[in-house]
Amino acid sequence: MEYLVFSRLNENDFDDIIAMVDGERFTYDPSIKTKNCDYKYGNILIELKIIEEEPIEKQSKQNKLAALFRSDIKTVIINPLDLDFENKKKYYNELSTPIKTAIKKASQQLRISSENGEYKITIIVNNGLSMTMPDEFFDIAVRRAKNDTSNIDLLIICGIYHFSDGFETIATAVFKDVEIQNKEKPLDFIDKLREAWNMKVNEYMTLQIVSNEIERTKPPIKDIYFELNNIRYVKPHIQWGKESNFYGKQGRPRFDTTGMESCPPVGVVMPIFDLESYNFVKENINVFDSYLLKNNLEDYLKCIEKERIENDDFLKPIVAIKVSKEELSKIPSPFSFKDIGTSLLPIFQKEVIKIAENSFVFNNIPISNNYILLQINEIGMDKANDIAFISYNETTMSVETQEYLIKGERMKYEYALILASVYCLSLNADSVHYVINDDFKWK
Repeated sequence: MEYLVFSRLNENDFDDIIAMVDGERFTYDPSIKTKNCDYKYGNILIELKIIEEEPIEKQSKQNKLAALFRSDIKTVIINPLDLDFENKKKYYNELSTPIKTAIKKASQQLRISSENGEYKITIIVNNGLSMTMPDEFFDIAVRRAKNDTSNIDLLIICGIYHFSDGFETIATAVFKDVEIQNKEKPLDFIDKLREAWNMKVNEYMTLQIVSNEIERTKPPIKDIYFELNNIRYVKPHIQWGKESNFYGKQGRPRFDTTGMESCPPVGVVMPIFDLESYNFVKENINVFDSYLLKNNLEDYLKCIEKERIENDDFLKPIVAIKVSKEELSKIPSPFSFKDIGTSLLPIFQKEVIKIAENSFVFNNIPISNNYILLQINEIGMDKANDIAFISYNETTMSVETQEYLIKGERMKYEYALILASVYCLSLNADSVHYVINDDFKWK
């Protein structure tokens, strides 16, 4: 999918905004510029801070976030609503580091620049911290300004957030002001500043559409994730809140970075003989692998069942398929044990596809007492985030059991459905039910 990539807001943009309201640089001397605030307007001092840093890119942050969202499944959703009060506090402390640092520096620069009790404003811009949505960024910035400093009278939080589904692009501009100290706010100046911001936003958005000269380095907001110990931690993309006019009810397209263009091997086929077919094989199989048939049919069947039960490759369950003498006679003699398995693959594939095509949505009232249940959790914009749970469910007169065969493994729906169908065949279940959880899916 092709997306419209934006340019980033920079200090020159805010130079323009301040000029629109007849403000000016606090100093034009580059040797002392960093020791003082950025702008002044009458008795108002202004310090600008643009946040570009994404904390999640740091290994230390990843370790701390993983500890907060510890799990035994292969994709973990970074959702602060899942945390208790103390851990939620730790979570936002980790995310707030670049904001906290910027607020403290702004406070120091405003303090150094103030000589006669000037009114002090900090403008903080979210230009790269996509781990925080507008409301989260606002709350963190205000809390830090109120807790960490007494040198900021007013905080202005702004930024431009843009989202795209490859067809439609939505951009949202934010400009909010919050009193930090109990001082009379310069309303006229704030109103002029907001109007200048809006004018700059309109100019900026026009450039994104028509200009071929701007440096485009800001992609649309998307999933943020990292991986530790084969577990993927995902902060899903914000939901749009409305159905796409272009893509309709099928939903917005998702990425598929699994690299899986065809289904990988999903089972090991083992032949099951009756006495007639067993004796036929004994007479025609290559000597070098005849030992696989054991001493007699009974021992062979016990061995196959034992291998099926003890198989520890949960992505390749053993499937036993009955084979007759007539079917075996079609294989040129002498044949190997592998030749027998190969001859059964078309039967295996046909049965698995049939089961998959006849699977149906689980509605809490299964039509069978012996079924496979597949649950897929679709997460974010990328199918590579999705996780599967496959269980074997049996109901008798006295008890209902559920045995997890796959629990929280990362795999997309199509692969998981085929694997569930293989388990259905392996365990001689009646059918496959499925349920798709798309609460955190890109829609």
